[in-house]
Amino acid sequence: MHIRDEKGYAVKYFMIVILLLMPVSTFGARVQCPRYSVAMEGTTVYMGVSYKERLETHKVGGAGHNGRWKIDLFEQIITYPWDLGIALATNDVHDLGNGIKMHSTCTSAGNVVHCRSVSDTMFLEVINNKVRMERTVPWHGQVTGSTMTWKFHLESPTEPVLSGVITEGPRDPVELTIITPADRSRYVYSSQKPPTLELKLEARTQPEQYADSVEWTIPEMEGVTRKIPRGTAKGRSLDVTYEKMPEDNSQFGWKKVTATLRIGACTATETREVRIFYPRDLSNNPEGQYPNWFYYWKQTPAARPRGQPVNIEYGGNTYNLCVHPTVPAQYTPGAGHATIHVCNLTRLGSQFQNRFPVLSLQPPYHLGWETSRNIDTFAKCVVHEFVHWQCYHNFRYGKSLPAIQAADSDGDGLPDTVEPGYGFNPNAFQTHMATHPELHNIGGDEEWLAYMSMSEIPMGKYNEYDWARPGNQWP
Repeated sequence: MHIRDEKGYAVKYFMIVILLLMPVSTFGARVQCPRYSVAMEGTTVYMGVSYKERLETHKVGGAGHNGRWKIDLFEQIITYPWDLGIALATNDVHDLGNGIKMHSTCTSAGNVVHCRSVSDTMFLEVINNKVRMERTVPWHGQVTGSTMTWKFHLESPTEPVLSGVITEGPRDPVELTIITPADRSRYVYSSQKPPTLELKLEARTQPEQYADSVEWTIPEMEGVTRKIPRGTAKGRSLDVTYEKMPEDNSQFGWKKVTATLRIGACTATETREVRIFYPRDLSNNPEGQYPNWFYYWKQTPAARPRGQPVNIEYGGNTYNLCVHPTVPAQYTPGAGHATIHVCNLTRLGSQFQNRFPVLSLQPPYHLGWETSRNIDTFAKCVVHEFVHWQCYHNFRYGKSLPAIQAADSDGDGLPDTVEPGYGFNPNAFQTHMATHPELHNIGGDEEWLAYMSMSEIPMGKYNEYDWARPGNQWP
């Protein structure tokens, strides 16, 4: 039912004001910690084999230490004095009887077997400081002061006695949030050589007393030196420095920063995503010879025209046609097999802007103009020159100049015999738009095909690989 009179609107306005005045929590993770919890550990060695176990449990009912304790995790690490020679990977549910089931996953590597088990039906029972598995008779442990001890099977020589101190959790909920970095924030490497990147981390907790116990999971990048003060990623604030840029373009981009607060059996976790960029026009990449954009974009699918591997070299400002400031790239026969030279794209403008015609083999032939930017310009100029290489390889490679001229009477780069298949006139250097004020001197029918190829690549197709600043993901 919709109320549309003045009274109804006044009521709605009042409700909106109330909502705006309500306090909004700035914390992203809020957990209620159990009143009591304990992590018990123990190790024993039997016939040269080491058996280490860990049991985590928290109290879910009863007064004081007496009552039910839910088992959250049972972990076993068995270390043999010899290599097992097998790769173990199991994922099973074990029925222990009395309605108790345990979900276990086990793996092995070298001489170590590692098993982790969780359950929603396993409980310990504490009565008068004696401990046993719920729904069983024998007492296998005890509570002395604030220390709990326990052993699953008293008669087993391979099982250690587990022991741990019972911790008391806060009565009020624990809250954790990451203050810095903000979610989706962007970071760029410095201009120095070697380049560095600084990541400042800060978290806040409530109660505040737990802030120094925050543990950080910090992104790593292959080939990069990561420095953490004090050697430990722990504390309410942390400054992380990355030295050197990675060799591989895939190491840039989205990274996760995670803050974790553990209080006994209680865990609060917050995550932020950040993006890592490099300065586009500098040359402080691992090789340091050519600009960063050329070094990294050359590794991406943008450098594989039509999915084909080609050799791409930097032409700068001086190589052949690259001396002309508006030429983005070129293919020159004799410069190397399937070699394309990309010129200094900074001369095209701050965003590597390149305006080109959208052409077709069907009327009206000219479909307008487009302007590419950044990695789009790189990809489109590479595929443009790749078409020139294909025409050379297919129609002129290994032939003498007289033979080429005889086969291509109009000198447009395409043999007369193949032009009708494209809808070109074998007697015209430029078949279409020959009188157009801007397109009349496009460069012949081969050039027409090269320009057509640029429209094969949608704008933004390679944005996910462009981690340059500025670039398509940091305009």
